[in-house]
Amino acid sequence: MAGIISRFSEVDTLFSAAVGLLSRGEIAQAAVILTDINNRFDTHERAWCEMGNILQYHLEDHAAAAELYRKAMQLNPSYAPAYLGYADVLFAQEKFAEANAIINQALEVQGVRKDIALYKSGLIMESQGRYDEAVETYRSALLISFSDDEIIKCEKGIARCNTK
Repeated sequence: MAGIISRFSEVDTLFSAAVGLLSRGEIAQAAVILTDINNRFDTHERAWCEMGNILQYHLEDHAAAAELYRKAMQLNPSYAPAYLGYADVLFAQEKFAEANAIINQALEVQGVRKDIALYKSGLIMESQGRYDEAVETYRSALLISFSDDEIIKCEKGIARCNTK
């Protein structure tokens, strides 16, 4: 066990502590650690992205969150979660064309959950009144998903579009 623990760097240990705090709902404490990581280890894309998540989903500071997601994407263009978070920010700001462009970029990144990216694309289409396209996109997401939660979300999206 000591061999495994010794493989973790200081930044890995700090990041793990922050994620643990987030999972327990201790957002402010996690933010303190993530800020420390970002100040001391400024190339750690995961910390930038997690701080973006806090700003977006807990503080609703979309502009600041967008900046942090872009930073994470710049540091590691293959870091999948940053693309999906950034797409959510753009969606919340009703910047649908930009959100769609980021989702299309994300679909090219290895490791991005394609079902989630397609679901988000379906939401964009639905919000623009493009219901037939949204239904097809939700179906595409549903067909490649292995997540019961994502499948249910896609089914609900299809039902919403069919109602409209």
